[in-house]
Amino acid sequence: MAQIEEEHKLIQLEIKYTTEIHKNVPIDLNGTVLKFQETLQELLKVPIQKQKIMIKGSLLKQDQDLSKLNLKNGQQIMVMGAREEHLLNLKQGKKIFEEDLTPEQKAILLKQKAGIVLPIGLVNQGNTCYMNASIQILRRVNELNEYVKNNAKQGQGPSVKLFNALSDVFQQLERKGESFKPFNFLSILFQLYPGFAQRENHMSFKQQDADECFQNILQTIEPLTTYENEEGQQKNLVKELFEIELKSTIENQDLPDEPKKVSIEKGKKLMCIIDNQSRPVNTLIEGITVSLEEQLQKISEIDQQTHIYKKTQKIFKLPSYLLCQMVRFFWKQGVQGKEGVKAKILRNVAFPKTLDLFDFCAPELQEQLLAGREYEKKKLLEMAAKETDELEQFKKDLEASGKMIPDDTREIYKLFKAKKQQEEIKNHDDQLYRKHGLGLVTGNYQLIGVLTHTGREADSGHYMAWVHHSGDNWILYDDEKTFEKKIEQIMELRGGGDWHMGYYLLYRRLEIE
Repeated sequence: MAQIEEEHKLIQLEIKYTTEIHKNVPIDLNGTVLKFQETLQELLKVPIQKQKIMIKGSLLKQDQDLSKLNLKNGQQIMVMGAREEHLLNLKQGKKIFEEDLTPEQKAILLKQKAGIVLPIGLVNQGNTCYMNASIQILRRVNELNEYVKNNAKQGQGPSVKLFNALSDVFQQLERKGESFKPFNFLSILFQLYPGFAQRENHMSFKQQDADECFQNILQTIEPLTTYENEEGQQKNLVKELFEIELKSTIENQDLPDEPKKVSIEKGKKLMCIIDNQSRPVNTLIEGITVSLEEQLQKISEIDQQTHIYKKTQKIFKLPSYLLCQMVRFFWKQGVQGKEGVKAKILRNVAFPKTLDLFDFCAPELQEQLLAGREYEKKKLLEMAAKETDELEQFKKDLEASGKMIPDDTREIYKLFKAKKQQEEIKNHDDQLYRKHGLGLVTGNYQLIGVLTHTGREADSGHYMAWVHHSGDNWILYDDEKTFEKKIEQIMELRGGGDWHMGYYLLYRRLEIE
């Protein structure tokens, strides 16, 4: 018996693959790596050539000696790699064909094979597009998405129920493969905020404001997103992601000698004022500028008289994600005995793909941003020089391969950029969604989500979510229907008629490595 154990040296490992955990998997330490990979192929349905086996942070190589890895009974190792259909068998031993899979199985398989999550929508339950669009925009905030999915809360309070219902919706959006009704989330939202449950003539639900829904969801789940960071400090995820601090200065315009009042105000969005007292606002930058300056009347502490004051706000702390609300809805007073109505401003207001907030920041913050901005200029010059060298090498490779080189310089550059496109998309996405706090901040943000409203009235019309996917590719979520879109189409959502127009903009902070 002892001789047999010495010959085989069998131990049992714990195998982690994606979200799966397989316990008590045998491995012969005197056997080959290939034999172990065959065991994993049978267990996980991942072909040997696609397996990547991580042991203590290093990849296992086929020529390594298993007996020298100091593996222990019960030790966990991680396996990565895409499954293949021809290895996915039914219990009866029959091959599974793609047409036999459910939409949910197809979605899971595609995610495992290519890391692609099928974009699916949420079914409208009767004027609930405002909620569907809000959820799809929130889901694009990767850090919040992952936290909510992986941190179910204990308890029966309505806030806990809404958090867990949102967690369920986020998970189903990844694995369902087909649209579904977020009925549980909607019913809990109605319990918490009965105003959303109002009906039109006791029939269908009334249309509601997406901004109100979005902010209510954040407000409800915020207390449930506390966590302990690596330094053991208590943090709040929602605040870290969305909270913006504004340094507010109030000055008496009639009595210059009155001391200024300076305070810090906090919020979760910037406003873009469109109705600017007959002074047209044409861009997001102009609208934000108007929102950060206002005149107000108040009684002075010096002479107890009413005076005109000027309130100026500057950004004191930048959030990870910036929400901008285009203030398109306002209350229009009724005339000749008619009731007032909530009206909509249709004006064309352009917004940028990359938003620079430097000029809106307080001097103290600008000083911090300057280092990142200078480094960014240096990096851009280095990248331009590198691209020039790569272009020259591209021309030489064309000559060496015997391929004809077009005389048109623009055509050569077009071929060169086409060759680099996939690499650039990956680098762009990696840079855009890399973990915050590891690079220098510049004050620049990139657009990753637009919530639009179409229609001429606030209490009707339709909401949709346009969400960044990869590179210049976006996904339009029109309730249960989804469509692929390009960045050029996103930049057309500026309003000016009956077309879909931006109402809520989601930007992600850029950092320079």
